[in-house]
Amino acid sequence: MDKTQEWSLRRRRLRAVGFSILTIVLLFALIVVAVGWYASGRALEPDLRASAWSLGDYPHLEAEPTSFDSQTGITLEGRFFPGESDAGVILLHGFSERQDQMLPQVDILTSAGFNVLTYDGRHPDRYGHGVYSTLGTRERLDLVSAVDYFVERPEVSADKIGVYGASLGGASAILGGALDDRIGAIAAHGAFSDGDNVIDSSFERYIGLPSFPFGPVTKLIAEWRADERLDDARPVDAIAEINERPVLLIHGLDDESVPPDHSERNLAAGGENVEIWWVPGAGHFDAHHVAPDEYAERVTTFFDQALRQ
Repeated sequence: MDKTQEWSLRRRRLRAVGFSILTIVLLFALIVVAVGWYASGRALEPDLRASAWSLGDYPHLEAEPTSFDSQTGITLEGRFFPGESDAGVILLHGFSERQDQMLPQVDILTSAGFNVLTYDGRHPDRYGHGVYSTLGTRERLDLVSAVDYFVERPEVSADKIGVYGASLGGASAILGGALDDRIGAIAAHGAFSDGDNVIDSSFERYIGLPSFPFGPVTKLIAEWRADERLDDARPVDAIAEINERPVLLIHGLDDESVPPDHSERNLAAGGENVEIWWVPGAGHFDAHHVAPDEYAERVTTFFDQALRQ
């Protein structure tokens, strides 16, 4: 074989190797994008869980079906539960949950005399195509609209409104509190600190793949699909803007869905107005099961001191 043939053979081999490498890279990129599309769908359109209880399990509660318009362009469906005082608390359920999730908290707070508002958060199965769950970016605006509705209720004083949220609802409570100073007290149970960290921890737990490179790609696709910038809503930044108003963070030390370091970051970013209750043996939003008496006492005392004294 002469040198010309040898170089020609080498070039063919190099082209074959280059084509193979390019094929592998393109295939890997396609897999990353496909996984990102699937995971973004799980984040934007989560499967709604059936609650472990319903209104039928709380026959003593007076539930008035209600609705109100959100500034995001949808009408949110909820319930109003009257209390004996003029103070009120808005309850926000967690990711992929329904307002029924918050019925134990409704029971505790109405028994303590508070008026309570719950509502089903944004989801395409409830409110139509494109009404995505958005890690708090639009949920915080829904909350401000809920406050608009609440202050119009004759049973509620405009200067005696608190918010309690679970998981995504807790993050939304912090975000909404930073936007609206009519919210006089915020309690956040199992709230995440920022989208990047919650996507990373959720990705490994629920998708079963490493967060990198899939997490960042999932975030980009979710932002494109929802037409939102998720970094615009970071509870760890918002909590520093809730000056003087009391904030109660609650977090189970065995929480695997939103690890405790999320509340560590939120606590470190907040001011002297922020307190935390670490709950040994509790997982994600189950402190009311693990320590029911202490839970009821802490939550009612927090809102009582913030709104009625």
